[in-house]
Amino acid sequence: MSKTLLKVSGLKVAYGGIQAVKGVDFEVREGELVSLIGSNGAGKTTS
Repeated sequence: MSKTLLKVSGLKVAYGGIQAVKGVDFEVREGELVSLIGSNGAGKTTS
């Protein structure tokens, strides 16, 4: 079994009254490749 490097649960992001990300869960394990895609202004660079 590979080691978990990153685990996110219930991620929510809002800009004012607009929810860009609504309750996302994900887990990244050692050896996996991950990509995040979405349209411009969809909240991909939110930190």
